[in-house]
Amino acid sequence: MKEASVYLNHLLKEEDVCVLALSGGPDSMCLLHLLLEIRALKNIKIVCVHINHNTRDACNEEADFVEKYVKKQSVSFEYFKIDKYKKGKFSENEAREKRYLILKDVVKNNQATYLFTAHHGDDLVETVLMRLLRGSTLLGYAGFKQESIWDGVKIIRPLIYHNKKEILEYLQVNHIPYVVDESNFSTQYLRNKIRHEILPVLELIEPGYHKKVLKYSETIQKINQIVECDLSILRKDIIHNHKILIEKFLLLDNNLQEEFLRDYLKSFYHENINKISEKHIVLILNFIMNKKNVLAIDLPNQIIMKKDGKYVWLMKKQKSENFCIKLEEKVILSNEDIVQKINEYRNKSNYEIHLNSSSITLPLYLTTRKDGMRMEVKNLGGSKKVNDILINSKVLNEEKDTIPILIDSFGTVLWILGIKKSKYDLDKNENYDIIYQYIKKEGLD
Repeated sequence: MKEASVYLNHLLKEEDVCVLALSGGPDSMCLLHLLLEIRALKNIKIVCVHINHNTRDACNEEADFVEKYVKKQSVSFEYFKIDKYKKGKFSENEAREKRYLILKDVVKNNQATYLFTAHHGDDLVETVLMRLLRGSTLLGYAGFKQESIWDGVKIIRPLIYHNKKEILEYLQVNHIPYVVDESNFSTQYLRNKIRHEILPVLELIEPGYHKKVLKYSETIQKINQIVECDLSILRKDIIHNHKILIEKFLLLDNNLQEEFLRDYLKSFYHENINKISEKHIVLILNFIMNKKNVLAIDLPNQIIMKKDGKYVWLMKKQKSENFCIKLEEKVILSNEDIVQKINEYRNKSNYEIHLNSSSITLPLYLTTRKDGMRMEVKNLGGSKKVNDILINSKVLNEEKDTIPILIDSFGTVLWILGIKKSKYDLDKNENYDIIYQYIKKEGLD
């Protein structure tokens, strides 16, 4: 453990607060022992966090083992148990998200300098191989860094210099106890298959392979920095108000298009960028180049990419939020769109309505779509289902229940804001005494 020990001794200063994710397994127990050795030399504080994922009968026993060992070392200990998972079923991704949210809170509450995790050299090799098999970004192919920033938290992985074999030898020599998670031996998951079936072969062919993969990882990171410099120049020319200008994007070389997209996606996905695979990049490229009237595609994490002919951009899928708001002089909706009363006729677009109070029943309300809603469309001579109007206007299914609709006190639909107006909207030369304007958030700049 010489490399990790030297690194930690150089990194840590007096009064540093170190949060350690401690499972009780060999890797994290090894890292705890290294931190305890530093504590004997310097005045650092160690906070151990154990998260019980509640997936096996042995989880509670492992939690007891960790707590007793940590307290025996006079180290601060914080314990968390995950009681349930979505759909009542364990998910690796959900568990990881919950785990890091907990760790982030502990770091914040303790005003910690660093968050330490026990990822080691074999973990790096596994991650690199998985991403080579599944596809990733340029930086993704490098695996993970020894030091990284996640949502303001500085994460340190000192064991990246060492493989599992070295860790086990260190534990044996120093008589350090640990627990074994039996699920790690299952080959149900790709990572475990690589761990148990491929890494032993690599060790036979090339002992110390993990250090060569570490060198590869560092090289990829350096190349990525060079590419980042070039992309930063292109961003200024191609991205306008967080949207990609299609015309200029298509002038890029094909390979540069792919890297530009990955960079753009990373600015939106952040630490979840690894959810974007090669197939997603191909899907997006085809979407941008497709001249057919396809307005949006679905991407991971409830994100969609939209297109209007000139631009493409990313946005979160909007959650349905039922509301019914009495319309006053001015209303600001939860998405920051504005509906406000104005004094004069400005235009006849679907962003402005002109009403006669004698033809409707006051007060007016802004609401969301209801089943069976119909509107007598202006200049149509009949009524249509609101849902059909939205379909014809190419509104995405996930956006239909977010569109504000203006009704009177009898529930008469007067206006689907920004989409279509009813027969109650009056022309400039007609007699109206109520005018409302709809201002979407993106039009406020």
